[in-house]
Amino acid sequence: MEDGSDRGGNSMRFVTWNIQRGGGSRLPSIIAELKELGADVITLTEVTAKNLAEIRRRLVDHGYPYLETTCDQAGVNSVLVASKWPLTRESAGPEYDKERWLSVSLGEKNLRVLSVHIPGSDDSKSGKDGTVVAGKRRKELFWQDVIAYAHRHHDEQVVILGDFNTGLPADAEGTPFVHSDYIRVLQQQENYVDTWRSLHPDAREFTWYSRRTNKELRVSEDHNGFRLDYVFVSAPLRDAITSAKHIHEVRRAKISDHSIVVADLALDPSGG
Repeated sequence: MEDGSDRGGNSMRFVTWNIQRGGGSRLPSIIAELKELGADVITLTEVTAKNLAEIRRRLVDHGYPYLETTCDQAGVNSVLVASKWPLTRESAGPEYDKERWLSVSLGEKNLRVLSVHIPGSDDSKSGKDGTVVAGKRRKELFWQDVIAYAHRHHDEQVVILGDFNTGLPADAEGTPFVHSDYIRVLQQQENYVDTWRSLHPDAREFTWYSRRTNKELRVSEDHNGFRLDYVFVSAPLRDAITSAKHIHEVRRAKISDHSIVVADLALDPSGG
């Protein structure tokens, strides 16, 4: 795996990865993979309180002194942003899903970054008042907030990345996930660019697979593949995309059930 050390001076590498239920005993391998990639900004989803202190310590040790996370309670999947550059946390996310939304700004780079973990359509949630929000509605509400954020900042340098739990038919084996049309809204209405697809217009790769049991071998195996993890950029960054790829080896090695997404951008420090 390349470490990104040969990138140009204005290039920034962004990495997003769902580390699967906090990482558990896989955490040393997770950190090793992140270290090797040499990203400037790392966003992680499914971060949990159990391993948070260790994740924080290891990332700081490997050159990421600036770190923000929504993780503040046990057992809740949260998001984390780690950076080599100073960052400022922005407004909190949706009231019903604050732990899945983390927006920051990197003032020295004239850049905004939004890390998300959009809920699945089966992920119903009970509020503090006992009100239950059905999974499909919860996902729809979250997507609406993503679109609103994208619209507010459409003329700025913005990166929106994470686990979107959403994929278009071209990026799915079997039935696409619910509310996939919001990806089209983000791209066609708000003019955000899917970094990987922009460089691989005809390719089919998947970042997560559903599982099924092979009754003959009595093992769990990959079933249908979906591309659920993305790095999107706003229109001012369209021409800044220099590289985008998936790291599938980490999924095959069972370090996580998701592949890593990597995108390199040649940023204009003036923001224009």
